[in-house]
Order: sequence, then C-alpha cells, then structure tokens
Amino acid sequence: MKNWKKIMAMVCAAAMISGVSAPVWAADDTETAAEAAEVTEYTYDMLEKEAYEGTWLSFEPGFDLYVPSDWEVLEVSEEDQKEHGLMFQAKAPDDSGDNMVVTATDIGKDYDTDKMKAELETEETYTDIEKVIINGIEAVVFNTDVTYGLAFLDDDGIMYNVQMGELSDENAEIAQNLFISLRVTETTDDGAAEETAE
Repeated sequence: MKNWKKIMAMVCAAAMISGVSAPVWAADDTETAAEAAEVTEYTYDMLEKEAYEGTWLSFEPGFDLYVPSDWEVLEVSEEDQKEHGLMFQAKAPDDSGDNMVVTATDIGKDYDTDKMKAELETEETYTDIEKVIINGIEAVVFNTDVTYGLAFLDDDGIMYNVQMGELSDENAEIAQNLFISLRVTETTDDGAAEETAE
C-alpha cells in the first residue's frame, strides 16, 4: 500500500502539470482473456520520425526519448524535484496547452510492472492500461482523465513516469511516437543523444 500511495501521488502530480488525454494504445473491447495475457512489443523500427521534427533527449538515469524539437523546455525547481519527483517538463510553443513531464519516484525493488498494472486497474481514474515492452524495456501505458501515460522501472526501484497531453488526434500520434522512442541510452545505434535533460 505504501508503494501505491507513492504512485498515486506521482501520477496526480504529473496529471496536474499536463493536459487532457485519450487512448494511445486502446485495447479492442472484444479482446479475449488469452489475447489480454499477451504483451505487445514495440521496437525502434516502428518509430515514425515523420510524425514530428524531433530531438533525442538523454536522461541521466540512462534512457532516451525523441521529443518534438520546437517544444520549449521549462525550468524544474528544486521544490518540484523534491516534492513531485519532477525531472523534466516541456510545452508546445503555441497556446495549444500541449506539454509533457517526466517524473521519478522511488517505490522500492520489490515492485514490478505486473504489480503496477494490477494496482492501476483498481482505480476508475485509469483507462486503457496495458503492459508493453518498448525496445526491450518493460512498461505500462495508461491514460488518466487528463494525460497519456507511460511508466517503467529501473533496477534500483525507481519508477519513471512520462505524461503527455492534450486530447487531439494529432497528439495521439505524437504520444505514441514519443513512447515508442523510449530506449536505453547505452544501446542506441545513432550515437550519443543530441541533448541531455537535467
């Protein structure tokens, strides 16, 4: 239960900062139990670089994301780092409200993506919850009532949460592309990421 409270606090904090959501990987309503047990895998070659002009950002824990190049990177205060685990935030250059945040929360090493998925499924706030594998990284994708979400764990018990909004057909494609771009920094074949997110 202690981990659940941490997850909810982290997700709520990210949701407050972000915009509105819609399904990114919405499951078919006719899906059978056997199909639901299968884990969908996404790989780097599925990345649609044409979806937007992007920049690879490398995050200190050792993962990269392909973020729209024209988005404005916002300052992260020490207070936001300590209270909300905020690592990174950016917004679109227009008044659309489109934005993304990345948070990190220590939830302990006895936690895994199966437990994360099961706990998210107990709350009505979360929809379209699916366990996936993205470029070899186990993750859970989900939506809140205001954001697209992607959460994954590292070996030290830190959960990283990437949230993006707002609701639109264009953003569904951007969110899916952003999530599919998740990769471990040291396994990239494009060389070093162009920028480092601090």
